[in-house]
Formats: sequence, structure tokens, C-alpha cells
Amino acid sequence: MGKDPEAVAQRWVRSLSLHDLEAAVDCFDRDYTDEAPARRGESVQGQDAVRQNFEKLLRDLPDLTATISRTVSDGDELWMEWGMRGTRRDGTVMEFVGVNIFQVQDGRFRSGRIYTEIVRDAGGIEAQIDRMTKGAP
Repeated sequence: MGKDPEAVAQRWVRSLSLHDLEAAVDCFDRDYTDEAPARRGESVQGQDAVRQNFEKLLRDLPDLTATISRTVSDGDELWMEWGMRGTRRDGTVMEFVGVNIFQVQDGRFRSGRIYTEIVRDAGGIEAQIDRMTKGAP
């Protein structure tokens, strides 16, 4: 098993795309923990929670694929821009993108800070500014 942070990330997204649940889960430390600062209260605690999340994704998005756009690593820290795409059982497409910052130890993700979101049509920059200044949905 490669210990290089970028190799761990490549192994993880490859496992997701191949729908190899155990290989994907094996990329995470038994005591893995993460947080999503932009979504208060959202966190993952432990490898069992990682398994449950990926099991649901792979079950409910039967054609799920994951890709990495770019990575930067420094020592045991990895920043990765990545995404997932798949078709829901109702036929609609789910697309998910963002940046994860992982600490890697002994060839596994030990902890993470997650900045990801579902891709959506949100209007132009004016709509974003309105959401920021007026609190619109």
C-alpha cells in the first residue's frame, strides 16, 4: 500500500469508481475524523461511519464515478480538488465537487477538512451576491 498522500487519494477515487467498497474504506484510518466547516454539525467519526456513507452512495448511485482534478501535497498533508458523479435511482444526475484537505498517516487518511457541495444551477454572480447580502435561498 502506497504511503504517498497523492497515491492514497488516487487509490481512493479509483476504488470508488470501481465500486470496491472495502478498498475505498481501507484508505481511511480506523480512527478517521473529519469536519465540514461550511456545514455546521456535519462530521464523520471513524472508519465504520466512512463505510456506511460509501455503502449508501455505491448502492444508491449505481454508476458512481469519482475523479481528481488536481492535488497538492506537503509532507503528510494533501489538498485535493475532486468530484463525484452518478445517476440516482429516479434517473436524475448527482454531481458533487469540492476540495478536501487530508492528513495522511501510514498510507491512510487520518483526518480531513471537507469543502464540497452538490453542483446546482444557481444563477449568475448577481444571484450569489444576493444570497450573500439578502439571505435568499
